[in-house]
Amino acid sequence: MNHKYEEIAESIKYKIQKNFYAINSAIPPENTLADEYGVSRITIRNAISKLIDEGYIYSIPGKGNYVLEKSNDKYLISLKTEQLLKKPYQRVELLGSEIIKPTIDLVYHLRVAPNARVVYVRWVLLFEEKPIAYDIQYIPYFPGITVWNDNFEYTSFSEILSQKNKLFQMQGRMNVTAMNCEKEVAEILKIPEETPVMQITQKILDDNEPMGFRQLFIKREWCCVRGTSYQE
Repeated sequence: MNHKYEEIAESIKYKIQKNFYAINSAIPPENTLADEYGVSRITIRNAISKLIDEGYIYSIPGKGNYVLEKSNDKYLISLKTEQLLKKPYQRVELLGSEIIKPTIDLVYHLRVAPNARVVYVRWVLLFEEKPIAYDIQYIPYFPGITVWNDNFEYTSFSEILSQKNKLFQMQGRMNVTAMNCEKEVAEILKIPEETPVMQITQKILDDNEPMGFRQLFIKREWCCVRGTSYQE
């Protein structure tokens, strides 16, 4: 059964495909869409997140959401942290690891029940003992997952998830957005609040089912996204 936000996403997608919303033009604000479809802003926000994930629209913080031009050009981009930094980090510090109840956003991103359990892990990456990136990882709890021990080490997101099943075929979806950082991120990176940073959100999927969700905040002077282009 489709959720309401999925139906709305399909409706907006159809309008984009029929050029009702032109390339690089703004789609209506969340309030306008909520009134048009008779739903809450949260439902509209989930529909927009789905369209961003699928590459139909892009978001400009403080301005709105815009139609993204579809192209046959494809890019291969590494999801490994070290490939997203201009220089290798020198040290990683574990800030915390715990089991939490999912927020509304996590219920959407991980497709878990509101009463489910989610492993919440936070790391800070340092160069010359100065923070350069803040890595937050969310993983649906499963028996056997390592939450905390004396040998808990920073590793790639996919390697953590491979504890669940060594055989599953993982796929990654990544969004890169410039944003003004909020208080928590600013405190971790030791920069003023509202300072621009690069936010990289990543989903790991198995047969289109979410296995984990990640938010990586990188100081803008340290971020470098590399890709290899090809055509299908």
